[in-house]
Amino acid sequence: MTLQLLTLLVAAGGTAMVALTHNAYAVYFMFSALVAALIVAYVTSRMSARALRWRREEADRVFENEPFTIGIELANRGRFPRFALGVKDTLPPFLESEETPEFVLPALWPGQRVRLSYRARARKRGAYRLGPLSVVVSDPFGVFPRTAAVRAIGEAVVYPRPVPLDGELGRSALSARGDAMGERARSYESGLDFYGIRDYEPGDELRRIHWPATAHHGRLTVIEFDRGASDNLAVVLDTNAGTEYGSGVDTTLEVGVRAAASLVHWAVATEGRGFIAVDSAEGPHWLEVDRPDREYEALELLARAGADGSMPVSALLQWAGRRVPGGATVCVVTAAPDEELPDVVASLGRQRVRTAAVVFDAQSFDPSAQHVGRVVDAVSAAGAATVVVRMGEDLGDALETILIAGE
Repeated sequence: MTLQLLTLLVAAGGTAMVALTHNAYAVYFMFSALVAALIVAYVTSRMSARALRWRREEADRVFENEPFTIGIELANRGRFPRFALGVKDTLPPFLESEETPEFVLPALWPGQRVRLSYRARARKRGAYRLGPLSVVVSDPFGVFPRTAAVRAIGEAVVYPRPVPLDGELGRSALSARGDAMGERARSYESGLDFYGIRDYEPGDELRRIHWPATAHHGRLTVIEFDRGASDNLAVVLDTNAGTEYGSGVDTTLEVGVRAAASLVHWAVATEGRGFIAVDSAEGPHWLEVDRPDREYEALELLARAGADGSMPVSALLQWAGRRVPGGATVCVVTAAPDEELPDVVASLGRQRVRTAAVVFDAQSFDPSAQHVGRVVDAVSAAGAATVVVRMGEDLGDALETILIAGE
């Protein structure tokens, strides 16, 4: 029972006693008005929330720990107003609001449309399911509030943030290929072979426009270069079920996803091609990133990656090895190297496919995890440049070590 309802009941009861005692017309009128107010409040509170229409604005694609806006549009499609509306959004774990996602609307008139918004940030990459909304529908006096769950489902996709790879790598491997920003122009003339021409696409540099072909065809045309196979880097990310160790934002899978994003970013920034192989409940996925503007496809894939696959990392590496272009480097990112992985690495080596492995020490994330030191040694002996990363260690240093070793 609300305070408003208690007040009206006490007032009605008091006026009824006074009216019966003194037989006063004015008091009878006051009693009737209070009873009428209770009836009106009850009837209006029973009006369904079905006339309310909701639409979520698609959340921005952002990186983890970056603020973004969540928008909700509410409209009254009914013939009667809705009073004292309370709206509260539901947020999943790791998605935090910078302000309380609760709103109060004194009234929403027929045909009226309002927009509600608040700021949030995600402590962890992922595809977050937003909603439902908790809506309090009441009468004009707030006597009979009623809470209903409204299905206003949305999604916020948060990308993993790549780790900058500069350090020693910037003085060795990157200097050989050309800095991603300052030397990109020279790499087109000296480091790449002419391949052909194609239509201009957003993201192409203007200096690559082929003006004679543009004048001839009447549309922008750019020169296409053939990137060397040595600039290709494929990342095999282990997402087999049961291979994620740790909790919260500090898990082997989260660090592995960040490593995969960093390696693909590096490959594209150095004028190469990046590839990602990842398993899922729907089956394995293979993605090629051959231009900077396609890097967001890789980030989208990695944002949705979870430890729900059915292929051990050795099987995923073998599956990816059939798709890797000749001369490319394949980097395995895993916290659970299995017994067959060294054999697959050796087999790829005989096919002139260079391999590397970033192995996370699962025991540093979860003391109950199995020790895999023997398998890691076997992977290294099979020819893969290998680095072991413990929880809390600098991921950028480990990745630079792998990239320098692969040169």
